[in-house]
Amino acid sequence: MTSYVRSTDYVGLELTRKPDDLLVLNDDDVADLVRAAVKREESQVAFAKRYCIDRTDLSAFLNGRRRISASLAKALGLRRVWVVE
Repeated sequence: MTSYVRSTDYVGLELTRKPDDLLVLNDDDVADLVRAAVKREESQVAFAKRYCIDRTDLSAFLNGRRRISASLAKALGLRRVWVVE
């Protein structure tokens, strides 16, 4: 089993995968992506304005009170799927 440390600094690095490969993310991974995107915009308010997202939904998601909304997923270029294990 590989161990790793979560960090928002890894977002934006070149991936070593094929373009049609699916990347499966859990809720924590998505939260890391959102935090990195908010960091690039410099504030939650600026991120919410840029992508026309309700800032209270964004804040609630980042604080773990709410699951990712459809508008937030769309802003990140994500879609929800279910994986059978």
